[in-house]
Parts: sequence; structure tokens; C-alpha cells
Amino acid sequence: MFSKYAQTSIIPLILLVQGCASPLSTNVHNKTVPATDNYSSAGTESFEADGIGTELFFPLEKKTKVEVSLQHRTRELERLSPANNKSDWNSNTGLNLHLQNSTISSLSMEDAIALAIENNLDVQIALLQPQIAKEATISAEAAFDFVLGAGASKKKSRIPQQQIIGPGGAPLNSGESSTDLFLANAQLSKKLNSGGSLIISTDITKTESKSAGFNYSPDPAWQTIGRVELNQPLLRNFGKKITLAQIHISKLNEDQTGEDVRASLNQTVSLTEQGYLELSLQWKKLQISQWLLEQGEQVVNILELRISYDTSEADYAQAVATVQQRKAEVIKQQAAVQLASDSLKQLINSDALPLDSEVIIQPTGELAAKTITISLREALVTAVKNRPDLKKLALQIKTNEIQIKVADNARLPQLDMQAQMSFYGLGDNTGDGYSEVFGSDYVNYLVGLNFQIPLGNRSAEADFQSTRLKKMSSVATYKRGVQQATIEVKKSLRNMVTNAALMQANRSFRIAQAENLRALIVEEETMGGLTPTFLNLKLQTQSGLATARTAELRSTIDYNKSITALYEAMGTSLEQRQISLRYNQNK
Repeated sequence: MFSKYAQTSIIPLILLVQGCASPLSTNVHNKTVPATDNYSSAGTESFEADGIGTELFFPLEKKTKVEVSLQHRTRELERLSPANNKSDWNSNTGLNLHLQNSTISSLSMEDAIALAIENNLDVQIALLQPQIAKEATISAEAAFDFVLGAGASKKKSRIPQQQIIGPGGAPLNSGESSTDLFLANAQLSKKLNSGGSLIISTDITKTESKSAGFNYSPDPAWQTIGRVELNQPLLRNFGKKITLAQIHISKLNEDQTGEDVRASLNQTVSLTEQGYLELSLQWKKLQISQWLLEQGEQVVNILELRISYDTSEADYAQAVATVQQRKAEVIKQQAAVQLASDSLKQLINSDALPLDSEVIIQPTGELAAKTITISLREALVTAVKNRPDLKKLALQIKTNEIQIKVADNARLPQLDMQAQMSFYGLGDNTGDGYSEVFGSDYVNYLVGLNFQIPLGNRSAEADFQSTRLKKMSSVATYKRGVQQATIEVKKSLRNMVTNAALMQANRSFRIAQAENLRALIVEEETMGGLTPTFLNLKLQTQSGLATARTAELRSTIDYNKSITALYEAMGTSLEQRQISLRYNQNK
């Protein structure tokens, strides 16, 4: 089925779906296993209250008194109830926006989730963020790449100059100077992990000089210089931890965007599953509405045959009004099915089921309650260890710790060392010049220190205190996140417990209503004549049974939704669906 809707686009994420468990299939025993991720276990030590580890098992298996008393008629009462086939989804969905009969396309929950993971726009946006963060990391690392530089220039000049006249009246120098210069340089520099920089450079100068009555040697003259220079901070900005801080922060930001991807995927899986469950409920409610209409039309037909001798106009009109009301409910429910289908299509964002199409998605499989065994403590510990938002907050604390180290280092005085060694050479050509350079005939040294400190150092101290306060804020935010996770887990568990009890109560309610209708049918078969009052009572009983069946299905859907919300609150939606996540290294 999935191949029918598969997309050919390539995303930098590989998701392996292995046997997803669906609530629209045979019950599967799912026990939540706490994750072994060592990311952050802060906050789990508080989950030690009495009774917090009590294991819960749902759905409830104990039968109510109503179920026990009527268990010999279970099959008969199930046949009397509307929407009694868990795997049958056929219904008349009415007209679409083209005023034509609606087109149906079947889709399983597993396929809907797979399509949403592959095509959902929120997921696609989230998937771009790690790539953007990766480029930022590369940019930070590029600061330590070698940098090659080179330059060349040529200068020619002819300048008149003052002459010096000797005792005999003869000039001692030329009246003009003519110089032809060619300059070239190259350097290779690199930023060091220690915080300093290393520069290796060379300069070449070719000089041709002409002056009347004078000769230069060598001419042309090739002067070469080889230079090695080290600039190294000794206090402020010194050390590998400080120099590489931005790279570490960039990598932590990259990890945070990865958690954003997980959060987006968890949310998408949860929303898709809940949207699919809501669509399933609307289909079943449509079946109930159509059943109720059919039952009402049968009663009206009987009253119409009896109107000439024992049915009053008021009784007949009341029955007709009831049927017309039921027709209106069918129309409204058809629209509800189409709306729920559009909501699901928006989530899966598939070209095979475009949002602008009027194709209605029809669920497949059986509608059944999930089976789960879990405790409050297990759910809370799993949430703290696995929730992407808490992992992201923990990474932010690590970022703040690095920023504190950098700000603390910035409070130190600035003491920079400069060391330079230059080798000079001169010859008729570059070869002769570099022979003198490598022969170390002319060596020049330069060593210096530069010290600087702002009086009061208020700016650095303020930045340091600011980073400490930011960390305190991040820690408080993390604790608030743990509280929020606790609230969401408890809310989901409480909804699960409540809806499990409602499933049981509404099932008994529906069985009792079905027994009420069965008794009326038996009475109808044995009594000599059908009074209008009896038929109106039958209409009311049918409505009661439809209401009970709707409540039963609603509690089942809400129960499954609460489990889905619980997995999202624990951050394990992907794991519960056996979806593994890894990044394509080629991207």
C-alpha cells in the first residue's frame, strides 16, 4: 500500500519503519522501556514518592455487572448495535465540492505516518536546520585553516636631485636618480589552537639604479627576505579551550537542531496518529447516523400504513420530523468526515493525496483499544531522559558553561608576545639572494611583549556576571521544562485512566441500550398491534442506542489518543513506532 504513495525525493534523514503497531489492528502488548540514553538524568531523583511506581495495565479486563448479566446475549446485542463491524468502514460520504459523489481512497495508519514523516512540511523545515548549523560549524573551524597570500608591484622613477660640488668645481654626485623596482611577497599564515598565529613570509625586491658617473653593485640587485613570526597571547585569549570555544558552541548548536528534528518528528507522528484516529471516529459516527436514519425510516413507513385507522397526525408528524432531523445529522456528519480527511491530508502532504483534491481518505483495519503497561515513575524517568526539549535545554546549559569559561578568561590582563626572526640576502639574482637567506648570513631577531588592562575592568567583569546569570536562567528553564514534562505525562496518564474507565462504562451503557432495543423488538413481535406510542418509544430507544455507541467509540478513540499523547510527552513516539533516526553522512 505504501508504495502507492511513496515519494522519490531524497531527504538527509533515513527513517526505518519496522512493523509499526496500530490501534486499528490486532491488540499488541506495548510496554514502555526506559531509554538508556545518558544525555541528562537530572530531575529523576525526585520521582520517588510513595506509589509512584505502581504499574498500570490497560485496557481494564474486569467485566461490569451489566456485561456479566448479559454475557449470554453478547453476540445478539452486538448485532443490534450500529457500526458493529470493527473492520467495515463503508458509508455514503455524500457530495463533494464539485457536487459529485465523493471518491474514496483507503489508507492504513502505518502508511499515513510514513507519508507524514517523508512529506510533512514542518519536518522538512526542521530537517534543514541541522544542515544550516553544520555549515556554521564548518565556518567556525575554517578560522584555523591555512591562509595563503601573495602580492607583486613594479615601480619606475626618475628624480632630479641636488648636486654636491667638490673643491675643484666637479660634481660629486649625479644630477638625477633613476630607479626601477620590482617587489614581490608571499606569506602563509595559520591561527593556532593556543590562540596565537604563525606567519611564514618572504619578500623579493629587485632594484635597478642608474646615476650618471656612478656604478652600483650588484646591479640589478635582488634582495630576498625570509621571515618567521609568532604572535601569542599569554593571558587573555590563551589556551585551546578558549580558542576552540566557538567551534564547541557551534557543535552544541548543531546537536540542538538535531533535537529539534526529533521533536518535530515526534509531534508529526503524534498529530498524524491522532488525526487518523479522529478520522476513524468520524467514519464510525457516519455509520451510526446512517443506521439511525434507516431505522427511523422504517418506523415512519409503518406509521404511514397505519395513519388511516389508528395513527394520529401528530404522532406521524413527530416521527417524520425525527427522520428529517436524522437526515440533517447524516449531512453534517458527511461534512465532518470530509473535514477530518482534509486535516489528515494536510499532515501527510502527499502528492498522491493532494490537499486540493476531493478524494476522501478511508481508514483500514480494526478499531481497537491499545494495550499498555506502565507506571507513573517509569513514564516520568523516560520523559526526562528522552524528551527532545529537555535534551536541548541541557545542551544550552553546556553552551553557557563554555561561555562562562571564555568570559572568565576575558577578565585577565592582555599580555601578548611577539617573536620574529628575519633572514636577509642580496645577490645578482634570486638564487644568490636565497643562498644567503638559507645560509643564515644575515639574521635579525625581534622579541617583544605588550601588556594592557582596563582600569577597573568593568566591561569584562560585567560580561562574566552576565554569562553566569544566563547559565542560572538556563538551569531554571531546564527545571521548568522538567515540571512541564511532568504535567504533560501526568495529564496523558490521567486521560488514559479516565478514558479506560469510560470505555468500560460506555460499553455497559451501550449493552444496556441494546438490551432495551432487543426487548422492544421482542415485544413488537408478540403484541397484537403496534401503537404509535410504542413506535415513538422505539425511535427514542434507537436514538439512545446510537448515543451510547457513539460514546463508546469516542472513549475508545480518546483512550488511544491519550496513549499517543503519553508517548509524545515521554519523547518516545518514534521508538514506540519502531522508527529509527540517523543522518545521511553524504549530505
